[in-house]
Amino acid sequence: MFCIAAFIVLVIMAAFSARYRRYVGKAWNCTWRRVTFRPCDTTFKQDIKDHLLAPIAVRRPGLVRPASIALEILAVLVILTTIWSGYTVVKSAVNLYVYGTCNKQDSASCTLGAEACSIPDETPGFMESLGEFDVLGAFGNEFGSLGETFAAIPARLQTWTAEDYLPANASYLTEDAANPIAVEVIDPGCTFCKALFQNIEESGFEQTHNLTYIAYPIAGTEGYKFPNSLLVTQYLEALRLHPQGGAETPVDWQVLERIFTEKAETGLPWQETINSMDADEATATLVDWLEEFGLSADQIDVIVTEAGSDTVADIIATNKTLVEEKIATVKIPTIIFDGRRHDGLVSVDGLQ
Repeated sequence: MFCIAAFIVLVIMAAFSARYRRYVGKAWNCTWRRVTFRPCDTTFKQDIKDHLLAPIAVRRPGLVRPASIALEILAVLVILTTIWSGYTVVKSAVNLYVYGTCNKQDSASCTLGAEACSIPDETPGFMESLGEFDVLGAFGNEFGSLGETFAAIPARLQTWTAEDYLPANASYLTEDAANPIAVEVIDPGCTFCKALFQNIEESGFEQTHNLTYIAYPIAGTEGYKFPNSLLVTQYLEALRLHPQGGAETPVDWQVLERIFTEKAETGLPWQETINSMDADEATATLVDWLEEFGLSADQIDVIVTEAGSDTVADIIATNKTLVEEKIATVKIPTIIFDGRRHDGLVSVDGLQ
């Protein structure tokens, strides 16, 4: 163990100072023999230990043996740390390739991936499980998660056809039979979904693609990550079940456009305002919008009733399964178009 740890340390030190490079060859020779289950045929280990323990032997001879034991323990820790670091790098790289984030459990924490609202993973993390003395669970969950990531690699390489992921009663921001279909997964309360919508408008994406959406309220530790996301989603699905004839833009898209692009009378963006409201205030606001968008009192009553119905609840549950199991994204927004799945915020250039 000591030879292997010394080799690791010397390789790092040799990268910064030439004085250590002459030891690397000896260290590798010793390390290679140890990993192939053969004894070291050099005095390298003893030379290094003598060099480290010499100052202690001069000043405090009685501490030489404890210090020697401490060096062996430190060597084990160095090796374990190196193995764990290498594993973490590999895992992060594969996650980044497959999901666009180096951390599946909290995609927003990965600065290398696109900006997004993360879908939380409720599976306890490795250190969390160890903290609860669940060693088997810690390793089981860790390697199970890695196995899922490797199993998802083929999906990363596949051609993504948006039509395969259409929700029930899909509505389109604009519709032209000559344009290909694009589908995005959004949470009405997610700021990056707002940013994506603005990029879509700026790039003219809705003029080159028939864009539809899957409304996916992100679950939080208690309820939902954004308080009124489920309520808004219920109204969006109710509006899609009862489309208003003659509307140039579907009313559900008018609701989304207001949330993502307009400001309230207070000057704050509507998305931020909706997120800060209680359920009664948000409901009253949505009803006012429906009236403003031209729905009659009877039509509004139908939408309000439908929003709380089992039919809409089933649609939302189906969409949840579609997002989590079929699309299998961990980042919101996610958009599928032109044969690819894009996780997280897509730039204006990326949409053109």
